[in-house]
Amino acid sequence: MPPTRSPRIDTTNELLWQKRYTDFEAVARKSAINLRQAEKMKYPRGIAGASLNIAAVNFLQSRNKIALRYLAKAFRWFRNNRLEKGYVRSLLLKGSIFESFGYYEQTLKLWHEAWKTSREINDIESEGEACSQLGLIYLRLSNFQKSFEFFIKGLKIRESLKDENAMASSLNRIGMVLRQLKQYDQSLEYYFRSLEIRKKNAQKAAIPWTFLGIASTYEEMARNPEAIEYYEMGMEGGDKRCTLQCMIGAARVFGQMHNSAGAEMLLKESLKLARELKSSALIAETYFALAANYEIMTEPGKALASFKQYLKAKESFNSSEIQSRLSNIEVTHAIEKSEQEKEIYRLKHVELKKAYDLIEEKNMDITANIQYATRIQQAMLPDMKNIKGLERRSFVLYIPKDVVSGDFYWFARVDKKLVIAAADCTGHGVPGALMSMLGISFLEEIVNTRKITDTSIILEELGREVVRALHQKGDRQEARDGMDIALCILDKNTMQYSGAHNNLYLIRNNGLTEYKADWLTVGFNEPDKRFSRQIIRTLPGDIIYLFSDGYADQFGGPDRKKFRYSNLKSLLLRIHDKPMRDQKKALEKEFYKWKGIHPQIDDVLIMGYRI
Repeated sequence: MPPTRSPRIDTTNELLWQKRYTDFEAVARKSAINLRQAEKMKYPRGIAGASLNIAAVNFLQSRNKIALRYLAKAFRWFRNNRLEKGYVRSLLLKGSIFESFGYYEQTLKLWHEAWKTSREINDIESEGEACSQLGLIYLRLSNFQKSFEFFIKGLKIRESLKDENAMASSLNRIGMVLRQLKQYDQSLEYYFRSLEIRKKNAQKAAIPWTFLGIASTYEEMARNPEAIEYYEMGMEGGDKRCTLQCMIGAARVFGQMHNSAGAEMLLKESLKLARELKSSALIAETYFALAANYEIMTEPGKALASFKQYLKAKESFNSSEIQSRLSNIEVTHAIEKSEQEKEIYRLKHVELKKAYDLIEEKNMDITANIQYATRIQQAMLPDMKNIKGLERRSFVLYIPKDVVSGDFYWFARVDKKLVIAAADCTGHGVPGALMSMLGISFLEEIVNTRKITDTSIILEELGREVVRALHQKGDRQEARDGMDIALCILDKNTMQYSGAHNNLYLIRNNGLTEYKADWLTVGFNEPDKRFSRQIIRTLPGDIIYLFSDGYADQFGGPDRKKFRYSNLKSLLLRIHDKPMRDQKKALEKEFYKWKGIHPQIDDVLIMGYRI
């Protein structure tokens, strides 16, 4: 009768699993001995564990065919014993093999299953590995926010376990995300932390991957000598996939250094290796690099042929259909998780289930109300198309922090005069949105109904309406609700401007002039304080910009600092000669680039108008 347990074989298998990154040949040899002994004893748990170890070290040496054969042998037992750690490890390894082939759909399924199961069986080590792998797949899909979140989760778990080798892997992958976000100094910091650990622990197989990351970062920083140095170190002693990517990277840098012949030689070797690995992703990457190099060499025929081969290879792993199915898998996983949690609550306690349902119902009501508030707010905001020529001459960049916004824009045509306003109400989200709708209503009444066209008087009247609506008495302890605003009225060759905290920029002949607002808020102010009015002569081609503080105050960049008004001025000077639609796109792109993975802290509003 086969043994139910063999501590010696089980302990050996576990030790070999932990050493799989350090000495491939020794782990493979000792695992084969353990496999023979387990087979002789007819011990299925030992057979599965030894087969998994052999599969792992073969994968790490890019011998995927052998890895899959032994992995299938391991799965025969683990799929019927899902509470075993080996089941999660098998899922993770199979996902890694599929990921190397570019089969992202199957990979995502396997890694989500591994993540779910690791938590069910309280396998903390495998949970950390699953988080790290899910971070990798989201990185492949350019979802940097989710990628960063999973990598950080994985790193925290590994730090709690004091697993230095696994920590090095997480550090390496965080460096990858930061490189994608162009935060190069932080990226290098994480890579070198990883390299230090890997060198200390003699992780021979892993060190070249860190060299690859460092080299790629230096390449993007245009520090070519350092990039070549690390790419060449990465080609030595690593597995074939790492060697291949280092060769492609070095070829790109050689091309930038006008060594096209050296680049071509490396890329032809890379193509052979990519075909040997049967990786459609790496084949596509190599053809793309070849096309770029032939273009530098002014050989358009070869460049076109290589680019066609790149497109053909790319189609097999990155089609829109696969991207869509990946999203569906993620949604399905979230739904399954939600349904499972609901059922657990129901089984634990009927009253808890009732409370859950009530909360869910209330949440749906709140969400529906907020969505309805969004429609109301959108309906109240003016449409450029209603004023002839305005759409061509202007743009509005409007990015609410929440579903609804405390910022609002407004414009109107009164007696051939154009009135433009950009306002920032107290708060954001629902409270700010309610205030913004009051502001729009008051401006409609003051300007369109009462026909007031003096900017200072408009702000005075707007303040009175806010005080009246909010029943402000001027008590020291009451909330100072109100709004900051930039308001201008254009009439022939002149422009009136009045502002409450929000300044106005005017660009003329490549120079920027800033008109300061009053240090007052629209709402309750001291009785002797009044808004001023500035009269500005305008010329055809002048551009004015009105804005709230959300853009300049956004945290981001490599040092998580505010964007600042000085950078906003410089950016506007760089883009002001572009068409208005292109200016909006440039501002939006720079905002998200600066924000990166950081949360948006406030509503964002910038308006531009070309006279």
